Amino acid sequence: MTVLFADIGAVWGLLAGVGLLTFIMMRRSYGYFSKRRRKRDEQPVALQPRPQGPWDGAQHDRMAQIDRQEVEMFDMARELNGQLSSRIIVLERLIADSQQQIDRMELLLDKIEAAESMPTAQSSVE
Repeated sequence: MTVLFADIGAVWGLLAGVGLLTFIMMRRSYGYFSKRRRKRDEQPVALQPRPQGPWDGAQHDRMAQIDRQEVEMFDMARELNGQLSSRIIVLERLIADSQQQIDRMELLLDKIEAAESMPTAQSSVE
């Protein structure tokens, strides 16, 4: 132990060197990590476009308004398509009913014509 502390100046020099080295390494690591943290925090914010006018929230955001109007337009289109489809079904049913009525009337007209032509044929035979 006495050999180690024989030259007190060397011990103080060694401690001063270790302390200086520790100080330099801590300062470098702090600077490196703080710059890295600063760049990481600033970079996404710096890339975002800034609004030119005052920001009033999502109600006045143009893209949000456009999206809402687009959703409303799609809902209205779906509703109108449903109404048109139901009206087309009703119209097709009415057309089918009217076609049945036309066929029935033609059948009755044929029967009437047949009935009218039969007595004239019998009267000519007598």
